Amino acid sequence: MTAKPQAPAWLNPAAIVDLLKLAVPVALSRAAVMLMSFTDAVVLGRNAELELPFITNGYLLVGMGMAIGMGVLQGVQVFTAELSGNGYQRDTGRILRRGLGVGLILGVIFTLIGYFSADALFRALGFEPEIAEGTASATRILSLGLIGHMLAIGGSLYLEALRKPILVTVLMYIGVVINLVIDLALVAGWWGFPKLGADGVAWATTGTRFALTLAFFVVIWMLTPGFKRSSPAPKDEFWRQNTVGVGGAVANVAEFGGFNFSFVIATWVSIAAGTVYSLAIQPIFLTFMLFMGIGTATSVRVAEAYGRKDGDGVREAARLGVTACIAAGLVMSTLMWVFKDPLARLMLAEDATFNGQALLPALTAIIGLAAFVALFDGLQGVASMALRAQEIVWPSAIIQIGSYFILMLPLAYWLAIPMGGGAMGVMQGVAVTSVIAALAQTAWLELKAARRPSLRAAPKTIG
Repeated sequence: MTAKPQAPAWLNPAAIVDLLKLAVPVALSRAAVMLMSFTDAVVLGRNAELELPFITNGYLLVGMGMAIGMGVLQGVQVFTAELSGNGYQRDTGRILRRGLGVGLILGVIFTLIGYFSADALFRALGFEPEIAEGTASATRILSLGLIGHMLAIGGSLYLEALRKPILVTVLMYIGVVINLVIDLALVAGWWGFPKLGADGVAWATTGTRFALTLAFFVVIWMLTPGFKRSSPAPKDEFWRQNTVGVGGAVANVAEFGGFNFSFVIATWVSIAAGTVYSLAIQPIFLTFMLFMGIGTATSVRVAEAYGRKDGDGVREAARLGVTACIAAGLVMSTLMWVFKDPLARLMLAEDATFNGQALLPALTAIIGLAAFVALFDGLQGVASMALRAQEIVWPSAIIQIGSYFILMLPLAYWLAIPMGGGAMGVMQGVAVTSVIAALAQTAWLELKAARRPSLRAAPKTIG
């Protein structure tokens, strides 16, 4: 009798449920971050659409600080999950406090850099005086929120590693409401407030970040050991945590920096191209938060197995995460393609023009290509997080540097300006790069996971 084919070990119902229990709340909380950005884009696009590049280009400086902070703080999540998965949850507070200290220092440094160098940077980039001035103003305001951003990110990663993602989700959607209210007041001019355009969006972002920091600290104090005494750390724990973090920071700088500089390239074409490209990228960023949910859940599950020296568990968690990412990506890319016209009309007024040319048709076309980008951008993100969860840091970082700095920026520039592709040319450069990065990260993840020993070992002693 022929044996009945069996599903792979990593595709079992219990593992899928466990992934979803983590991924869904995390995806929702990450979606809240991009929902704030999306809300900013919609409110600004309907009130002062040509100021949108002030915000997106403003993240060239601010985004570098955010990228470094988010990367460094990923060590909080990886090492909290390792300790918790090994039965040492009570000692995770030292991981959080160490991460918050580093985050605070980084926040101060990048606040000063962003605030005092904005004017010189955007003049040096060759922007027209009005664009340079508006972008620098938004940058200064956004930079004031970097300390709050670092501390809130550290708190959210800690709670997720302790498998409390629903708390993070609830707090983040409170942040969405706060951000929307400030947007409506300072951008749309509701309730008698002045319309501040891009500066209003920047103030909404900065105010929301500090409100979230306070909320996260209260929850951590009340419900976790985050601010309680911990056992002494092993001698190498500080360096291991920050090695994972620094590698993540390098990778994030490559990815965030590449994407943020793509806004500059689009704005070099024209303010209209910068506006259209800035709007078209928003659905990619929004769907990427779903992949961040899958990636975070995968990272936690991989780190827990890695901390137990469970090679089978590492392999099964990594493969399930990649499979879930591809399935979700196909769905989201299809939806984005089908609804590209309604999305464009939501973000941009139908009568928006530049030099007599309607902007809406161009936006619709670029969103169609963005639907293709979303799947591969998500896949490289999930695979890279699963690699860092195994403390495999630098190969992933090298892939992202090569893809987003060495390849994407020259390609996007060439397609947009010498080849005359404009905003569509920039998006084509992003598309090519995303495919290469996704295939390389996934291949490296499978290579490393396949080589893990199959032994399921007893929990190790830490401390």
